[in-house]
Amino acid sequence: MKAIILYTSRHGCAEQAALALRSRLGEGTETVNLMHNYSPSLAGFDTVILGGSIYYGKIQKQMSEFIDREQSGLADKRIGLYICAGESEDKAGLELLRSFPESLCLKAKAAEVLGNEVKFSKLSLAERLVYRAVTGKSGDRGRLYTNRIENFVFKLLR
Repeated sequence: MKAIILYTSRHGCAEQAALALRSRLGEGTETVNLMHNYSPSLAGFDTVILGGSIYYGKIQKQMSEFIDREQSGLADKRIGLYICAGESEDKAGLELLRSFPESLCLKAKAAEVLGNEVKFSKLSLAERLVYRAVTGKSGDRGRLYTNRIENFVFKLLR
C-alpha cells in the first residue's frame, strides 16, 4: 500500500495525529502539511488520508481548497478522514462530518476524531482571548486518542 497523509495543522495536534498514523502504516507513507508545503500529485498513491484541526468550527481553508481542486483525483482512492477538535464528543463528531464533502464521508473507509489537544501556549494572543472567553479555560489540555488511531488504521486497511 502506498499512502499519503495530507493534513492542516497550525499548533500541532493534527500533525501529531498524522505522524502517529504514519508510524502505524509503515514505510512508504508520506505526510504533507498543506499549510506549509506543496499540493502533491495523488497519482502514485492508492490511499489518501485527509486530516486537520478545527478552528472556529471549521477545518482550515487549505484543506477545503485542496479537496475542491482534487475531487476527481480522490474518486479512485481509498480514503481516510480525521480531525482534531476541542469540542465535546457529540459536537466533534458533527464537526468531522461538516469538515469534508458528503461524498468523501460516504466513501471513507475510516473517519474519526483523533484528538482534542489544545496547546494554549502556542495560540496567538487573539486566539487565547477567544479560547478563554468561549471555554472559560486556559492552559494546555487534551490529548491524542491512541485507541482511535489504532482503530482508524485497522478500518483503513481491511
